[in-house]
Order: sequence, then structure tokens, then C-alpha cells
Amino acid sequence: VPFSEQLNHIVFTQYQIYRPLCVNGLRVFEVLSLGILTGFLFYDVGNVTSFTGLSQRISLFFFSTTLWTFTRMYPSVGFSYQWSLLYQVDFKKQQFDVAPVVLGRLIVVIGLESPWPLIYTFVCYPFASVFGSIKIVTLVGLFLLLNNLCYISLGSVLGVYSKRVPQGMIASTIVSQISLVAAGFFTKLPPALDWIRYISPFYWSFRGILKSCFKWNDTLECFKGSAEVGATQCYLEYHAAIDQYKERGINVATYNDPTSNTVYLEYICLVLLLLCMNILIFLKAWFVCKSFERQSNGA
Repeated sequence: VPFSEQLNHIVFTQYQIYRPLCVNGLRVFEVLSLGILTGFLFYDVGNVTSFTGLSQRISLFFFSTTLWTFTRMYPSVGFSYQWSLLYQVDFKKQQFDVAPVVLGRLIVVIGLESPWPLIYTFVCYPFASVFGSIKIVTLVGLFLLLNNLCYISLGSVLGVYSKRVPQGMIASTIVSQISLVAAGFFTKLPPALDWIRYISPFYWSFRGILKSCFKWNDTLECFKGSAEVGATQCYLEYHAAIDQYKERGINVATYNDPTSNTVYLEYICLVLLLLCMNILIFLKAWFVCKSFERQSNGA
């Protein structure tokens, strides 16, 4: 059977299975409610120009990223475990090749999961008055989208490699918490463990969101300002929180540093992490397929 026909069949089959679990009235209510609730919890923080307002905005970005880390990761463990049982049946009957099976599922997951973080962002951020630019809000939404897809893929990896769903759930909790700590929001990691942040989707997503929303010429109210921006205004980069993030590898709002305003690297790294996790899924499916082929040839 040609690759395209296999792929079309897999996409259609997976869509019928996955759509009721992902696109339904309850999911619409969930995302809209979370967007409205978050917006009201952080209502108008974008217009608060004090140091407190900056801390509240950072909390909003952290909460949003955390929300789209766990929301779909845990369900994906169970979904992918059940999917692995289905493809084992297909491989045993030699009905499909590995590539269309894995690619077809990935297409369906990306297509059905991608709109939700964007909907959340466009509902939540206007309430929080962090809607100064459509471009910025879109960038934030895309980072949440990629973060969501990465952690869905992480849950899928743990689901297909686990012998039981509870084992995958336990492993996903451990891995996801490590990736949050590695992001640098809570504390600076020891030098020996500093490399972990580079394989953390949360780190790249949170860093990208901060770089999208904060620029070097942004100012805050302060007691003693400067002649350049006003008697009661200070540049954002002099805030203690910004200095802490710089120490942890999140270079934000830095004068004369063009890398603090560009987010291409963050997007590329998230796409690469997404690709690597799905390669792991492909490898597991390939080994299963080959084991069934060897059993068939041996018989």
C-alpha cells in the first residue's frame, strides 16, 4: 500500500479517536473559563508600572506557562499507552508501516491541540491589560502552543515506553518537575546541573515569553529615577528580578544586547525538542515493528 494511502487512513482513524477527547463542549468551557479566571486574577496588571506590577506580570507569564505544561501532559500518557497497544496490533498483522503510523498521529495531535493555547491567550491577556500589541500576544500564544505540544510529546514518550499507565504518570511527574526547576524561575542550578535547562521546554518557553514582553527601554516607577527617562522612572533592566534571570541564563531587557529582543533561538529549540521526542516515539514503534517481523519470519 502506498505511503500516502497509509497516511491518509491513519490520519482519518486517529482523528476519529482523538477528536472527541480533545474537541468537545467541556474542553471549550475549560479553556474559556481558565482564560477568564486567569485574566480576572491578574486583572489590569499590564497597566501597573510599579515594581509590584512587574512581579505580577512575571507571575502571570509563569502561571500561563505552567498551566500549558501539565494540562495535557498527564492525559497524553494514557492516550499514548492505548495508542501503542493499537499499533502493536497493526504491526503484528503487517497492515501499516511505522512512518505513516507515527506521522499520522503527530499530525492529528498538532492539528487538534494547537488552537487551545492561542484561544486561552487571546481571552486571558486582554483582561490582564497585557494586550499592547497583537504581535506580542501572538508570540506568547505560540510559545504556549509549542510548550503544550512538547509536554504532550513528553507524556507520549513516557506512555509508549511504560509497561503500565501509573508508571508513566509517576515518571511524567518527576521529569516535568525537574524541567520546571531547571527553567530558573525558582533558583539557580549548580554548575554541574546547569545543562539540564537546555533540554527543558519550560525554560525555552518562559524565556521566550519574557523576551517577547519586556524590552530594554521599558521603564518602571521608582523613588529615584534618571534624567534620561524621568525623575520617578527607572529602566526595567535595573530591577532585581531581571538581574536574577540574567544570572540563570534568561537574558531579558538588556541595553545594547540584540539577543535580549529576539526569540528565534527559543522557537528553534522548542521545535527541535518536539522533533526529538517524536523521534523517540518513532524508534519505539520501529523496534516493536521489527520484533514482530522477526517473529513472523521465524515462524
